[in-house]
Amino acid sequence: MKKIFTLAAAALLAAGVSAQEVITLDLTNPANPETIEYNEDGSWAEAYNDQIPYFEFSPFMFSHILGGSWGGMYWDGFTITRSGDNTDWYSESGDWVSHQWYSITGGGVKTENGEIVATDGIAEADAEAPFLVGYYGSDYAGATYEACNVMFNDGKQYEVQGVYVTNHTWPYYSYTNGDGFARAFDQEGDYFKLIAHGIDADGNETGTAEFMLASYNNGQLQAVDQWTWWDLSALGEVDQINFTMDSSDKSEWGINTAKYFCLDKLQVIDPTVTAVADVNTDKAVAGVSYYNMAGQQVSTPSGLTIEVTRYTDGTSRSAKVVK
Repeated sequence: MKKIFTLAAAALLAAGVSAQEVITLDLTNPANPETIEYNEDGSWAEAYNDQIPYFEFSPFMFSHILGGSWGGMYWDGFTITRSGDNTDWYSESGDWVSHQWYSITGGGVKTENGEIVATDGIAEADAEAPFLVGYYGSDYAGATYEACNVMFNDGKQYEVQGVYVTNHTWPYYSYTNGDGFARAFDQEGDYFKLIAHGIDADGNETGTAEFMLASYNNGQLQAVDQWTWWDLSALGEVDQINFTMDSSDKSEWGINTAKYFCLDKLQVIDPTVTAVADVNTDKAVAGVSYYNMAGQQVSTPSGLTIEVTRYTDGTSRSAKVVK
């Protein structure tokens, strides 16, 4: 059955926790620059502007063009796009560079009346909805660990919940068919993955999480072609998030697979806002239940979980627990 929900509601409303504490990335409401202009192909008009080291959708800040623009022909980090194109441009024209702006889903995450349309962690796509394209420029312009960097423009630290991710068209078709530079994935154990690193205010890593965008196992290629929820609660409370990539297809120059990925609806929690609805502990407990950060009830807590204690007087208390 189709579910229509905000990320806040999905994770917290069923548990009785205030949804106002959850902050979800809204790419229709830019902070800096205040207006996003798109070209005819859906790409951001400022994608090659090396005077914009970060672009912002409060409180999120996304890195853009690390190491220079190479004369207006190269960018690192993130860019925003709005396009329903998911064409295999290598087969069409042999030209991917002119078509760096597309997701395999054919658009960003679909919303209706401000709410995400999703079922069991898979969101529908909308050809008109904006989304982010990340490029992990690990081999160029000196950009390595912090090529794809997310910070917060209010100076706070946030508890990371998760994000919707999917494949970019270039790597998707590359490991499906090969593209003259990267080979197709046809060897047992082939993989292409995205890695998230949580970083605290002192620059120390708080935790990591991995998402397999494609893998070849048991003679079959499995590649993500939908907007898929990625649980990032293992990162904990962070000052920033860095995304890196890895692939089984490498040469002496590094990863051959085109190092692009797409993301949307990044979700964090402001830990300074309490999630406790009722702190009165002098009441009889009727039962305790647990919910994961996708809003699904689970039998035992694992990772970051919402614990809901229900009392015999009909009230409840909700709190985040980590196990």
